[in-house]
Amino acid sequence: MTKADIVKEISQNTGIEKVTVEKAVEAFMKTVKDSLTGGNNVYLRGFGSLS
Repeated sequence: MTKADIVKEISQNTGIEKVTVEKAVEAFMKTVKDSLTGGNNVYLRGFGSLS
């Protein structure tokens, strides 16, 4: 599944415009990336841990 697929699925399931969903997904990914780059782990309950 690609980022575009994720955006499409969220948009279809919520009725939120793709542009808005894409901004939110991008912000989420940047936050996770910045946290990992800063040496912190990311824990997402029900999904997994990234380190």
